[in-house]
Amino acid sequence: MEWTQLLKDLADAVQVRNSKVAALRNAGARVSELTAQAINAGAPTQALAKVLAPLEPTLAQDRPHVCGQDPVVPPLRPAPVPQQATEIPVDVMEQFFHGPRRYSLAEAFEEGILKRKPAAIRTYFKRSRERGIPVPEGASERGTAKYTADELATWLRAWEEQAGLPSGGRSTGPKTSQAVDRA
Repeated sequence: MEWTQLLKDLADAVQVRNSKVAALRNAGARVSELTAQAINAGAPTQALAKVLAPLEPTLAQDRPHVCGQDPVVPPLRPAPVPQQATEIPVDVMEQFFHGPRRYSLAEAFEEGILKRKPAAIRTYFKRSRERGIPVPEGASERGTAKYTADELATWLRAWEEQAGLPSGGRSTGPKTSQAVDRA
């Protein structure tokens, strides 16, 4: 085989390797993001350690080598976590792997997260967009938009603040009229 063909094959192999490394970095970033979210949500340290124990370390060959220094090689596997009799609740594991629970507007109304029916909330979403109030994007699941409780609570606070009323709407009490000077 000629050296020109070898260089072409080498260029192709480098491109394949780089795309795989990029995918690995993206996966690593997702693991880091989910770990940070789990910590912020109050996940127990032992539960996190148990989930992260099988994580493979980064290969030493992929690290840049600086002349005159020995490469730092991580241990092949993290130290084993002592087994404990406590079970990790299923809902904690579900939240860790799938993120916080998402609700349709109907489910949020049924759970008491929203005090108004879905049709009213959809109208308020439309008005919010017109008034420049950020509306949660949610995630589409089987054609239904679903939102986290935090997304809905954040939007609801912004909606109520724009109206200046705790109910988020117009005053339903009697109108106060100004005194008319009849002198």
